[in-house]
Amino acid sequence: MDRHHKDILTAIRTNAGKATQHTHQDNYLGSSHPRYDISNPVLRILAKEWMKSHRDLSAADFAKVLTSLVEGKSATEKWMAGMLMDYAKPEQLAFEPALFDAWLEHLMGWAEVDVMCSGSYSVAEVPRYWKKWEPLLRKFSKSKNIHKRRASLVLLCAPLRKSVNEPLAAVAFENIDRLKREKEILITKAISWLLRTMVKHHKVLVADYIEENKTTLPRIAVRETLIKIDTGRKTKPRD
Repeated sequence: MDRHHKDILTAIRTNAGKATQHTHQDNYLGSSHPRYDISNPVLRILAKEWMKSHRDLSAADFAKVLTSLVEGKSATEKWMAGMLMDYAKPEQLAFEPALFDAWLEHLMGWAEVDVMCSGSYSVAEVPRYWKKWEPLLRKFSKSKNIHKRRASLVLLCAPLRKSVNEPLAAVAFENIDRLKREKEILITKAISWLLRTMVKHHKVLVADYIEENKTTLPRIAVRETLIKIDTGRKTKPRD
């Protein structure tokens, strides 16, 4: 265990017992990893404060901390890795994207994957290192590991929500097309999320894609995306 990991784990254990009513949701979160009795807001405060006091940590050393946390026994440690990235300096995030390939081997369920793959890191670093991320995302979409397949979609959600990016959108459609016949909710919900995200900057392309593929896409993705296109929301507003 990395020495910084030990300090972070001590802080988690010290603050345990401050959970909310939503903290214990094993079946919903899709992970069998144990968790500490601590809420996400408290975890985020710990992550923010820890990064404030470690602003001089290099990208290489920061990556070692993240690796140690991801390989930790609890889901709480794995979530903390993703949260730390949200508060890190840009230069601390300049580690090799290929690390995600190893990290995803240790993640289970949508919550663990999404905290690592849909935060501030993906917004800035996926476009910045696109030459490295493009083949990696395609690789993830073909993986036998369902959590990597989910990551191939989720990693594109945040950057495509923030700006127009044709290369990212092209790979998004490609990965969706590769995974659209899967029935597992980890994938069907991620497809819906990515398509709805792209409506903001690629509305016409998404509408055309839905029309051409509505019989093969997950029904939930078709339904939610069409509502998003029509109303700007995920669900229809109540009368």
